[in-house]
Amino acid sequence: MNNVEHMKLWMFISQCQFWIILCTVLISLLLVAKAFFNLIKRKRSNYFKFLTCIIVANVITLLIILFDILNFSFKGTLVCKLQHFISNSAACFINWIWLCLFSQRFFILFYPMKRSSRGFFGFMRSGKKLVLATACFAILTQSWSLIFIEEVTMLTDDDQLIGVCERDVDIMSDFGYRILAIGEALVTYAVPFLLTIAMDIAVLYQTANSSFVVMSAENIRSENSALLHVNETVKIQSSQSIKQSNRRRHQAMRRCLMMATIQVSLNAPYYTLQLCDEIFSLRTSHTQLYLYADAILYFIYLSQFAMIYFYTNLLVSPRGKSCRQPPKMPLSCTTSLTRTEYTSV
Repeated sequence: MNNVEHMKLWMFISQCQFWIILCTVLISLLLVAKAFFNLIKRKRSNYFKFLTCIIVANVITLLIILFDILNFSFKGTLVCKLQHFISNSAACFINWIWLCLFSQRFFILFYPMKRSSRGFFGFMRSGKKLVLATACFAILTQSWSLIFIEEVTMLTDDDQLIGVCERDVDIMSDFGYRILAIGEALVTYAVPFLLTIAMDIAVLYQTANSSFVVMSAENIRSENSALLHVNETVKIQSSQSIKQSNRRRHQAMRRCLMMATIQVSLNAPYYTLQLCDEIFSLRTSHTQLYLYADAILYFIYLSQFAMIYFYTNLLVSPRGKSCRQPPKMPLSCTTSLTRTEYTSV
């Protein structure tokens, strides 16, 4: 396929994508706004800080996409640099903040008695510190966009010039950009997604092999009270409370694992295609297939933003009864709360 045919196909797909992307972005903005207003009512939820930051980053990304599809004129190199930098930083921030959310839950479950506000455990229990560190990390790792991106002019089939944001080939070779693309894919997507799933699997394992024993008052009065002499931490609850706690715990674990899987499923296809294009130059060797695949997978990628509405409903309890950490006993919302704890001597 020559350059003229390539440009015609690219313009045709872009015109078809315009209304689809526009409608998807507007619907996503409405759902994100609804998710935010629902979340405001549940400020005491453990997940409030993380979900609020994800919502803000989603809005920024959607507005940049909206600006990009509505602006067909020349943007200028500075606008291209800022547009890529902000959108890439927001994407990196979102992926890592999901990891922070699940990591905090992991450490609360594995180390429920670590109450210090200092050191590593204090850092992992502080939502503000995790958000600030994630924001700094995203800005630092995505600062390459401010150097290697420029505006490139292209001639359409009707002899009109348009500006497109592309990499600056005068600064770095193709091999260098391939290495950069692989590094960005690992840092921004692969590592946080894999660690997020690993954290959820670890939580499942911890629940099945917990050193904590939850007992009802009936069991304590029975012959099973010998458990009190085992070198474990014993939690005393009513039988009904134990059943409710176990049900809530298993529901929360399934929800978190489901959300992590959905995030990977919606993000991985599009960015895998972009990474393969950087390495194997798919847009030049398999132009037609690449353009169609890019359009389809980009739509799948866009669908992730609307999912935040469903995530907020899954992560926080209905009717404002959000699960929260009690004073001086920062347990996870998936950990049973008890009146009395005994540790054997």
